[in-house]
Formats: sequence, structure tokens, C-alpha cells
Amino acid sequence: MADARRVAVGIRVLTAVVAVLIAAAMIAVAVSTSEEGEGTTVLVGTLDSPQIVAVLILVGVIDLTVLVFSLRATRVAGRVGVIVARVAATGAVLVAGAGVFLATFPTTIVSPLIDDDGCDTGYLVREENHWLSSSSSLYRMDGLVATGVATISNADGGMPFHEGAYGASEEDGTLRVSAASAGSGVVETVTVPELTGHVPECGLKRPTYQADRPSPTPTAPAPVSLERAEAELERMYAATLAAVPGAVGTDGRAVASSAPTRTTCDRGTAQSALTFAFATEDNAASLEKILATWDAAGYEVDRAIQTDIRFDPITTVTLRIADRSTIDGTIHGVITTGCL
Repeated sequence: MADARRVAVGIRVLTAVVAVLIAAAMIAVAVSTSEEGEGTTVLVGTLDSPQIVAVLILVGVIDLTVLVFSLRATRVAGRVGVIVARVAATGAVLVAGAGVFLATFPTTIVSPLIDDDGCDTGYLVREENHWLSSSSSLYRMDGLVATGVATISNADGGMPFHEGAYGASEEDGTLRVSAASAGSGVVETVTVPELTGHVPECGLKRPTYQADRPSPTPTAPAPVSLERAEAELERMYAATLAAVPGAVGTDGRAVASSAPTRTTCDRGTAQSALTFAFATEDNAASLEKILATWDAAGYEVDRAIQTDIRFDPITTVTLRIADRSTIDGTIHGVITTGCL
């Protein structure tokens, strides 16, 4: 019991220290922005003052939840109160977490503003994406306190400063900044004062804007001639026979190669077909060998009622084959082309 009490006391002391630190951080954020006036924010990474406060609130709620879960009670009423407090604290964590998610959900990027000569201007640009639009805010930094000096809206949702699609040149103590909208091509220009006392670092490079490459137009495949399809038909028929050596036709003789037969289709096209029927010592095993041969040749797989299908959408050659051993003891098949 003594050890448990020491642990509980330690947790409460730790949560109290964390609570004090959180309160101090929130006060520091509020004081820093109020002293500098309107348009200032504390900038830590990509987080501004409202987002920092949201994160601090979440940490504070978690700290309170840890404290609540460390509480113990011996009486029934006290236990009920502890349970209710734990449920409420857990719900508060979820609500605070959702608030932080919503506050930090927009994509935010902070980039240094580099002029056209490759020198650091001393300004930072914070770009935030809001669904179909975005904004680029220029800040003058004083430690962690950022003072906004200009804002550029990007209707297309782009981030021109992150992409390097901007220009910055100094003239007569003024910095002229122009950002190009990647989607619409609209250029917006703002002027800000050149920072006095700032020693620029030169030799820097900023990202070079790369426009999205247009999607290549798919090249339509060359039309397949009937002669080419017939050649493929004959090749696959020969491969079919080679897969089942010793096959015999319905007349009991060894199956020999044969030429396809052409028939006329509509609009001046024709189709070729080759029908076969043969038997082997094991028709089921032979059918599997034939299908494996067509699969190895890259033909696509399909199946109809009691019929296996292999087809090639390019050459239009199609095999339909079925084992009819229970009917007449043979394998029946037909290889066809499309109407070409």
C-alpha cells in the first residue's frame, strides 16, 4: 500500500509540474503576440499560435486525464465519482484530439524567401492549403515571433514559394515579390521593406518549378490483319498438337495439322476458324496440358459452361475447348479469329 501511495503521489506531482509548464507556455504565446500587435504569431516549425494553443490544450487534457486515472476511492460514492471523472476525461481527450486534427489538418509548409540572386532575404513564407485554394503569408521573424507583412492568395491551391515559382528582387530598399499561380498562370506581386541590419547568406538555391508533364496520349495499336491472325491461329494449333503427342482423330488416325477455313463477315471482313476433335490415353490430363500451353503463350483465361476459353484481345485468336469423354470419348475444340 505504501508503494502504491508513493506512485500515486509521484504521478500527481508530475502532472502538476506539467500543468504549470503548459500554463506558462500558453501565457508566453499570448504575451508574445499581444506585445507585438496585430498580425503577429508565434511560429514553431509550421505551427502558428492558434495551432500551438490547440496542441497545448490537448497535452493539458491528457495531463488531467493521467491525474484522474491516478485517483483511488474506497467508498461506493467515491468510486462512482472516479469512474464518471475517468469517462469525462477520456471524452475530453477525444474532443481535444479532434480539435487539434482540424486545426492542423491543412497542409502547411514554411520556406525561406530567397531572392533572384540566391541570397536569403530574412523573410519566411508560410503556405497553407485550404482544399481548393491556398495562401502564402510572408513573415518577418524575431526569434519565434513572426510578424506578417503580406499575403498572397492562390486560387488554384498551389504553393508557389515551395515550388520555386516566384521572383524576389531588391530595389531602393524595397523587396518586390512576385508569385505565379501554377494552374491559372496569374502573377500576383507584393512589395515589402528590405530588412535593415540583416546580413544575407548568399549562394542559396530555391526549388525550380516543374510543371506537371502532360499525360502521354495512348498510341492506338496497329490494326491486326487477318493474315497475321491466321498465322497465330496455326502456330497455336501446332503447339496444341505438340502438347499431346499420339493424339488420334475420330477416324482412329494420328491427328495432322490442317489449314483454317475462312468465312465472310459483315462489311467486307472475314473470319477464320479451325475445328478439331481427338482422343488421347488420358483426355483429362491432355486437356490440362493444352491449357497450360496456351497460358504459357500469354493468353487470357475465361470459362463458359463446361468449356475452357483462352483469348488474346490483340490478335483476336480465341480457343474454346472441352472434354467430351463422357459423350464420345474425345476432346473437342475450335480456334477462331475475329472478323478482320
